[in-house]
Amino acid sequence: MSKADLPALLNYSVLTSPSPLQASTRNSSAFGTVTLVVTPPPGEEVYCPEIDLYIPSGALSQKDIFDPGVNTDKWQYAVGKVVEGSEVGLAVGISYIPLKFTAKSSQDYLINYPLILTVGVGSVSAALGDIRNLHILETSSSFSGDYQPRDLPFGLTIGLPEFFVRNFVAGAYDSSKPDIVPGGSFANGQAFKLSWEGNASQYQIVTTAGSAPLYSGTDNSFVVTKGLSQTTTFILIASRTDGIRGETSYLYEAVTVHITNPDETPNTLSAAGDVTTAAGLNGKTLQVSGSASLKGGADVTGPLNANGTLNVTGTATMSGGTVTGPFTVQGAASLGSSSVQGALSVGGASTLSDTTVKGALSAAGSVGMLGYNQRISTGTHLAGTDGFVIGYVYLPWQQVLSVGWIYGGTDGYMVQTTGGNTGGFTGNWTKYNYSNPNTFMFPVRRGASYWVGESFFKDNQVNPSTYYYFVPLGNGSSGEEATVKISDEIPDDIVLPHGGLEKTNGADRAERAELLTRLLEEILERPIGEDKKKALLDVLGAL
Repeated sequence: MSKADLPALLNYSVLTSPSPLQASTRNSSAFGTVTLVVTPPPGEEVYCPEIDLYIPSGALSQKDIFDPGVNTDKWQYAVGKVVEGSEVGLAVGISYIPLKFTAKSSQDYLINYPLILTVGVGSVSAALGDIRNLHILETSSSFSGDYQPRDLPFGLTIGLPEFFVRNFVAGAYDSSKPDIVPGGSFANGQAFKLSWEGNASQYQIVTTAGSAPLYSGTDNSFVVTKGLSQTTTFILIASRTDGIRGETSYLYEAVTVHITNPDETPNTLSAAGDVTTAAGLNGKTLQVSGSASLKGGADVTGPLNANGTLNVTGTATMSGGTVTGPFTVQGAASLGSSSVQGALSVGGASTLSDTTVKGALSAAGSVGMLGYNQRISTGTHLAGTDGFVIGYVYLPWQQVLSVGWIYGGTDGYMVQTTGGNTGGFTGNWTKYNYSNPNTFMFPVRRGASYWVGESFFKDNQVNPSTYYYFVPLGNGSSGEEATVKISDEIPDDIVLPHGGLEKTNGADRAERAELLTRLLEEILERPIGEDKKKALLDVLGAL
């Protein structure tokens, strides 16, 4: 087999999920899917018995784990053994994994049906950037017979994995059984194990904000060998530093470990002011150096300063207070000008005014977070708050040629979609024109720049209509102060959609006319005169 010099006849749309593929890390093996949508050029016939993918060994998958698939039972697939590029006419010095897709019957060689090839990629490479030297080797012809190999090189991108931490749980510890069964209750002094999943570069576990961590390292588990004497909430702090921009990101998880037989709490309470315990807690200032558990509810008109954990079984109203540990309210909570250094968990309705929560925030009731949308124009913008960008491209409400693309992006990634009018065929090749409205949405972080743009098919009769919106997080925001336009320009290093496809090539049409003339001579078993042949070629070439 030698490298094909002919261009591919079929069109290939190469998609990945996620997009781009996410790199594996030391603690997390990433997975992804590569999808090839195969279509013939408009108005042309292509016959194809085989399509082979050649993927450089170790470049896309660390362990060369590939799971091919196809959307139709007319084709079959197989994964071949490693071959050297020099053996198949590809790059010298590169080993390839061949993935072969073949039609089962010659009746299916004509590609006039949907053909979608998929490749599941296990253990995605940890190297970030573009993967080159991937090849599609297509065996095809513009008519039934004379099949030729045709080469289409392409590339894929591997991006930074999404930062995550999850499944922070506690379980009974047994040194002979490394796996644990999650559980929330333990006896006083019983050893237990905290474990989690994530791809951070550093983990810390604390019980009180600002205190020295109980654990600091890169492992995904920690054993509390001496157990606990009181119910305690553990906070997992996961951090990862961007090696390019030098920025450190943080994620938090919390788990509460309940002790079934805790050390007894004091029966007396000393206070500088008045304390009422039956229906609630009323006073000017409450200072707690350890943990506080308020079972009837808390109504503190002055500042409340709790240096440990604060648990309120009823409702809580606080203004000007500070809780350095986790704060749990079983009922409703109304907090103004307050600071919670640990996790905040509210079971009922909550109102937070100028309240800072540095740990995890959990609400069992409804949450109002979205502000009023602001319509924006194409170009580059700056987000004043976290929010979402929405793009909408829709039909001009006419049966005309109308196709457009809208796209946008931030933080190194891009989204796009197609809208307007499109066409299709029924089983008997009846033509239809129908509308194709579409939208995209992507998140933008506060302080980041983002951009939206659009382009239209060059032969449109009418361009489709487009709208763009910025929806801020923060229900007090009108949206106008949440985003500011920087310029009308968009980044110049992005890959934009094609503006249109060329019509049928005249040279290809003349070649097919010549082939048909030779076929007629074979059928007649005698040559056609030069004058008649020229007239026939002129007629066929004009069709």
